[in-house]
Amino acid sequence: MMLEQIQEKLDELKSNATDREFQPEDDANAGIAPAENALAFVAAMGATFLARNALQAGWKQTFDEVPPKNPASHEVQWREALLWGAVSGALIGIARIASRRASSHAYRRFHS
Repeated sequence: MMLEQIQEKLDELKSNATDREFQPEDDANAGIAPAENALAFVAAMGATFLARNALQAGWKQTFDEVPPKNPASHEVQWREALLWGAVSGALIGIARIASRRASSHAYRRFHS
């Protein structure tokens, strides 16, 4: 029963819009097809994983200690918590944005 509902929904989506013409109801991702969005999500998750591992390795190399697992812990000094939060937030954010843009570019190039 559930598979039939999913297939019906997919058929409805296919009949209502092509990949290039897909328009979400809220226009948040106007012009982005569901397949393109899924690919970008997977790429961003992979880039986040790689960036986090690289950051942890870089922190260990630079400071000769493991990065804080919980920067909010009272055992972690403020300076260390703020530095880890700023560096990891910025670099992981950059990696996610770059991977999403690169995957969307590759998707569009492949489908044009």
